[in-house]
Amino acid sequence: MAGVVLPKSSVILEASLYLKEDRIMIPLFSDQGRAQLNRIIRPGVLCAFDFDGTLCPFRGYENALLPDEVRQRLIRLQSMTPVAILTGRGMADIRTRMAFKPDYLVANHGSEGIPGREKDSDRFRKSVDCWDDALKTALADTAQYDRGITLDNKRYTLAVHYRAAADHETTEKQLLKLFEKVAPTARVLPGKCVYNLIPQGSPNKGDALVELMKIAGSKTALFAGDDETDENVFRLDNPDILTVHVEKEEASRAQFYLETQEDIVTLLDVIIETLMANTSALNVNADAPSQKRNGQ
Repeated sequence: MAGVVLPKSSVILEASLYLKEDRIMIPLFSDQGRAQLNRIIRPGVLCAFDFDGTLCPFRGYENALLPDEVRQRLIRLQSMTPVAILTGRGMADIRTRMAFKPDYLVANHGSEGIPGREKDSDRFRKSVDCWDDALKTALADTAQYDRGITLDNKRYTLAVHYRAAADHETTEKQLLKLFEKVAPTARVLPGKCVYNLIPQGSPNKGDALVELMKIAGSKTALFAGDDETDENVFRLDNPDILTVHVEKEEASRAQFYLETQEDIVTLLDVIIETLMANTSALNVNADAPSQKRNGQ
């Protein structure tokens, strides 16, 4: 997606989020990565994760369910520190796929679920419904548009999927031109064979994470994600937020990467172990002054 040429329009295409500066992505389980984990994973750290392709293997949009081995570790982690899930799915959809209730659940790429951000919901929903109607009308012309293009109205954002289209490159160009006509005010966030149309002014995942850190009282955070839709977090470049891309992607702004999606289980284990060790060390240091005062 980084090579997409922007059309001359008022549509804001966020593919540029997947363009990086001169930096090298580092394996998370390297010495440097483990040192950063030890620095960030402290009592009160906010541990946040994308869902599809991160916590859950990508098995098709309709078939995704949180694996039991991941759910068990999230439950244990949640007993120690706040846990958040930031997803592009709609709220009603994601709740059916986890059998787990995180401390914070933010849906629609940040547009749904941030406490205190409900005031613009009606405006966002009206914009999405308008785009949905216009796109349905346009895409009905199957002589011009591939039948493999499908729409997913998630109330506060609209996903335009084209994985089933015969020619992805041609379809991408057609859709960008169509968005220019029927959704000129939309923010267009690319994903894996999908364009997400997002109303102007709605928060993104980066906004959500920063806000959740304030609400949770967390001085540090870890976030793991897997594609362009997570770059709004990765590009924050906040030294108190450790960012992890699932699988190596040189164009990402994430600091570190996991080799495969299956490594998320190892990451959760490492977070739990590191948090236990750092909590114990903190308790020992807190007890030391009192022991000295008592002559021990």
